[in-house]
Amino acid sequence: MPGAAQDAAARAADTAAVAAEVFHRHGIDFAAARRAGGRTNATWLGGGLAVRVAGAAGSADLRREARLSAVLPPEVGYPRVLETGTTRGHQWVAMARIDGVGLEDAWPDLDWDRRITAVRQLWARARAAHRVDAATAAPLARSRNPFYAQTPDEAAESLLRLHAAQVLTDQELKRLSDALDRYWAALPGAPRVLNHGDFSPVNALWNGSEVVSLLDFEFAVVAPVQLDLNELIKIAYAPPEPGTAPGPADEAGRRRLQEAVTGLARPFLRTEADIALLMGHSIQLETWGLERELAKPGREAYAQWEPYRMLVAAAHTDGGYYAPLLEALN
Repeated sequence: MPGAAQDAAARAADTAAVAAEVFHRHGIDFAAARRAGGRTNATWLGGGLAVRVAGAAGSADLRREARLSAVLPPEVGYPRVLETGTTRGHQWVAMARIDGVGLEDAWPDLDWDRRITAVRQLWARARAAHRVDAATAAPLARSRNPFYAQTPDEAAESLLRLHAAQVLTDQELKRLSDALDRYWAALPGAPRVLNHGDFSPVNALWNGSEVVSLLDFEFAVVAPVQLDLNELIKIAYAPPEPGTAPGPADEAGRRRLQEAVTGLARPFLRTEADIALLMGHSIQLETWGLERELAKPGREAYAQWEPYRMLVAAAHTDGGYYAPLLEALN
């Protein structure tokens, strides 16, 4: 672990040095910038500027995303790109900063009325991206999203690895595999749109009263709309944290949020094929997440993790945690 920690520290120093050079190019003191969130890329904010630096040398995601941003309509709220480049092997992009905080960070302090408003606005910005001409978007988006399989065999192998690790039972493997068979059968006939690909409050800005921006299109992909729809539904229907006991007011607020999300989802879940696409995207995303978490220390606690709980629910009940939504559609 010391070697891994040293490598991480060296990468962090490299990306900070690149960001410092970009801030200097724009006449802004890097010492006054603050580090913002970011998983695959590192972001700094300061002086009206937002600078993202690729976390790994050689990554081409940021330049591709900058090109894609040129076709996104204003309703997406994507920041204005000022400049892109590569320094010390790290791609970077400088953008005009949009005032706000991450919606995920703001969420705990929002009442249920504002949460419902935020989710409606978040989906409206995603829908603006969905309306981009798919043929125009395809050369600018990813050829694949890493959270989802490209072939039935690839998806099956992921589930088999979880089964071999004794994370999934025989019955659970069978039920999830059957659901993926329905997904692959529905996929060829599904219309494609430009999906954000990592649609979540993590990638949105909230200014205190509204969602002002949908950010970070590095995983954008042309695919069925149910790819983004799954993550919208998950905001309202994912299982609560283990051990939490929400009071009556929060339970009522959560039901109201679920009703709002059901209304947003209804136009895209009209057929059995639509539902198969939704569940297939959900199973693949949770499989990816669970495998990722199992690779980390503390894997013995996997039964408490959201990806495992989502998968097992889908294996034991039609629709899993989404069953109330699917029942409400009838």
